[in-house]
Amino acid sequence: MFALLGREANRRLREAHIAHGLTPQQFHILGLLHDHGPLGQTDLAARTQTAASMLVTQLNPLEADGLVSRQRDAADRRRHVVLLTEAGRERLREAGDAQRAVEDELFGVLTAGDRAELTRLLALLRDDMTGGNAHCATPSSLGRPEG
Repeated sequence: MFALLGREANRRLREAHIAHGLTPQQFHILGLLHDHGPLGQTDLAARTQTAASMLVTQLNPLEADGLVSRQRDAADRRRHVVLLTEAGRERLREAGDAQRAVEDELFGVLTAGDRAELTRLLALLRDDMTGGNAHCATPSSLGRPEG
């Protein structure tokens, strides 16, 4: 049952992200930059559990579209820092709105209390699987930019 629900949820969320010109991984990257501010590429790779060489393939189109910028770290010129641009904030907001609409469709049968309990239980399972050391954004913050 969980596999079927997960597959359908992933399909719908992927479609919502792609409709806004993002892969799910790119959406995650923008969400991390929104939530944590500028991050070094190495830190961003660790937080997304992505090899540095693969992260570059996600960052290149984001940078080409003006959604992120990469700059040399003033403190360590060998290090690159990734920053979310204003255009990136706007794209994240739009894609986040689309993601929330998908979530509302998926969980429309649940009351607000049911949804809160489901979120709590899923976070408990995630934390148990990762030893409480998950590098992903929380369900409440991912793609939910403020303002």
